[in-house]
Amino acid sequence: MDSRKIAKYMLWADDQARRLLEGLSEEEFSRDVLPPFGSIRSLCEHIILATEFNLKRQVDKEELDPKQFMEEISTVPKDRLLEMWRKADTRLIDFAKSRTDETYVFRNFLHEGKITLDQEDYLSQYLLHTQHHRAQIMSALRVMRKEAVTTDYLFYLSDIQ
Repeated sequence: MDSRKIAKYMLWADDQARRLLEGLSEEEFSRDVLPPFGSIRSLCEHIILATEFNLKRQVDKEELDPKQFMEEISTVPKDRLLEMWRKADTRLIDFAKSRTDETYVFRNFLHEGKITLDQEDYLSQYLLHTQHHRAQIMSALRVMRKEAVTTDYLFYLSDIQ
């Protein structure tokens, strides 16, 4: 699997979601509709936090206080939050375009200790993680009786033809 190609697909799919979210009011965007995250806003914040925190920490080798960053993004208007999400996607694409033999150490969430990821596994984590939350966003839109879209890979391939 070519992670650069998949990263471009993710940007396309997330753009489809963001296009729909632009049409929501701030109240709809923040409405508690889907456990455990509650609102579409919370899902977007989570996507941005996970992606930016780990890119800063793992790739840029910079410290980012996740609590402080979450406080910052929780107060921005919806349109700015959607821009931040797109920027995080773009950073992932830039990372996918680079080729590195570097490894990235993460906490093992199922057992004691740490796990080490290569670049492909690192990218796969965030591409699949975002896909999971994008599907939750589509479900939340459907619960709200709003338009939702299919972002299957075949739709992407059809669209770019």
